[in-house]
Amino acid sequence: MMMKKTLVAGMMAAAASVMVPGLAGAEAVTADVPVGSVYYDYVDKLSGMGYIDSLPDGARPYSRMQMAKWVLQAEKNAKDKPMPAYLADELASMRTAFASEIEVLKGRSDQDDLALRQASLQLASYNSDQSSYKQSKKDFQPNAKWQPFGQGTNGYDYADGFNAVAKAEFSGNIGHKTAISLTPRLSWNDDDDAELKLEEGYVKTKTGIVEYLAGRQALSYGQGKTGKLVLDNTMKPMTMAQVHLEDDMPVRGFFRFLGKQNYHVFYAQLEGDREDRVAKGHTDYDHAGLLGLRADFTPSDAFTFGLMRVSMLGGDGNALSKSDWRHWVTGHNSDAEGDRWNDIAGGDFRVRLPGVQFYGEVYGEDAGGLQPTERGYRFGTYLPQLTRDGSWDMTLEYASTNPFWYKHQKYQNGWTYSDDIIGDSMGNNAKKYYLGVNHYLPGENQIGAYFMRTQMDRSAGNHPNVYEAALTGRLKLQDHFFLDGSLGLAKIENADYTDRTDKDVFATAMARWQY
Repeated sequence: MMMKKTLVAGMMAAAASVMVPGLAGAEAVTADVPVGSVYYDYVDKLSGMGYIDSLPDGARPYSRMQMAKWVLQAEKNAKDKPMPAYLADELASMRTAFASEIEVLKGRSDQDDLALRQASLQLASYNSDQSSYKQSKKDFQPNAKWQPFGQGTNGYDYADGFNAVAKAEFSGNIGHKTAISLTPRLSWNDDDDAELKLEEGYVKTKTGIVEYLAGRQALSYGQGKTGKLVLDNTMKPMTMAQVHLEDDMPVRGFFRFLGKQNYHVFYAQLEGDREDRVAKGHTDYDHAGLLGLRADFTPSDAFTFGLMRVSMLGGDGNALSKSDWRHWVTGHNSDAEGDRWNDIAGGDFRVRLPGVQFYGEVYGEDAGGLQPTERGYRFGTYLPQLTRDGSWDMTLEYASTNPFWYKHQKYQNGWTYSDDIIGDSMGNNAKKYYLGVNHYLPGENQIGAYFMRTQMDRSAGNHPNVYEAALTGRLKLQDHFFLDGSLGLAKIENADYTDRTDKDVFATAMARWQY
């Protein structure tokens, strides 16, 4: 409880420093870059090599305007620090993609109308003994599924056999203060499941320095490479309302040592059939809400951290009263009988030192006292320059959750949305180990490999152990046209909590047109 009080009080006090007269936003609103975009890899590499002044914070997606600002920063810094050819090609690609926003920053033009930003066609072969798995059915386990190679899919589950997925991303502006984005997705698989859906779609506008977004969007809050403990894009994007600052603002007054700040608030309504999804004899509430508060601070160019509280609350037959809301604000939890919400709160960080970055996430679920009683951790090391020119890099990561993570006595589907865990799909009482290496070549070409081991639900008898390894690659065939691919092998010991060992082979090729 004390931890949540401190988080809320600190966020409110620092936020008050931006509420001063005269701060009227002059920038045009732009759509956001989807969290699965290759441009996030480019930004991470530019940051790791020191061409971006301040570390990007952990609240993704970033806007197209923010990407344009980083392009200009990197170009300026490259004048004093010559850029390797492979990285110069990535930067040139970003300059082309965000050319209209760069022109706006230079005061030369208005924003683009609605335009096609990216189109892709993915063909995947998923040869498995079982295409997806469920968390254990014992009491209070998260009611969720998972599959190897399933991270960051925006809720798409690969079926056994052949899969085809086509996407197109459209975004642009209607006037100076309104942006829209639409991403339709068409999929088909060997089970003859065909689906056309709007994967993401939203409208974004602003007043002053505050931007507002309404619609469906994937969020990824945190610093992890293999997932995020609280909020990630493995689940399908939620339909929500969001409020955040258009750009980082300086902290004023007593808290000025915190440097730059930004804030994000979102509210989404979860499924209308949560009560039907939960196991017989258990409870949950239809139309429960998910309310998130996040504050990001950058005290120096080499250090950024975020504080976040996300609450699953309310629902049909479980509405919050005025006194409940007062208790929620102060972080006072009721006993099990009167509980109206489930909290995850804590923070994440990233530190940049010469030749290395360290990052982490530390969160507590329904914390009590001065420390979280139910914790989840993630710690990682990013080495952007295994070689002098940075053409080889490496990431090492470790993550851990405790037996009570993603579970709750009232919301007994757990921390889930549409059968996916809202955070990291490894679930509760799990440990994850990751090693990834990439090699960058001129012309936006890249090859890589990774190995990951996940120990899931470790207190269970015959708990699953998942070993996953893959080769990845990206080949630029001509201007705006790429071929992305991967070939992976996975072994699942104690599959479905039995003594069975499953093996999976996953191969995918994606043609991608990028504009």
